[in-house]
Amino acid sequence: MAEDKTLTDRWGNFITDRQGDCVQTRGGTEGCGVTVKQLSFETNTFFDFDKADLKPAGKAKLDEIVDELKRVQTKGIAVVGHTDSTGPAAYNQGLSERRAKSVADYLVAQGVDANAIRSEGRGELEPVVPNDTRENRAKNRRVDILIDVKKEVVNK
Repeated sequence: MAEDKTLTDRWGNFITDRQGDCVQTRGGTEGCGVTVKQLSFETNTFFDFDKADLKPAGKAKLDEIVDELKRVQTKGIAVVGHTDSTGPAAYNQGLSERRAKSVADYLVAQGVDANAIRSEGRGELEPVVPNDTRENRAKNRRVDILIDVKKEVVNK
């Protein structure tokens, strides 16, 4: 019996997204493959406290990401800003949006396709840990970069 090289549902259909693109295949198999790579950085890597201007260390880290992006074909990139719960929720929402936009703008300035990037802020709505200690609040002040990477596959 031949080995099934593609991922299918229980009826034998390829697994696709809303646009009809394959979203799950084993690496190196016939068809298409997409993986999502999520990078998460505490904001002190990129920004000073309560600021949205990128620090030199943040730019250097983003340059590493840009170098990696040049080696793969991407389907899309989402930059999502987060804050802790200190201060008014409306202010935190705006700060998270400004930080996400700052990161996205820098990526575009370094040659990443502007049409492939979207930025958004989620404020204090999605903490990764409770906001009950200084250390935890620092973990919740972050920027997530989600990259839909089209993996190179074997086509026969």
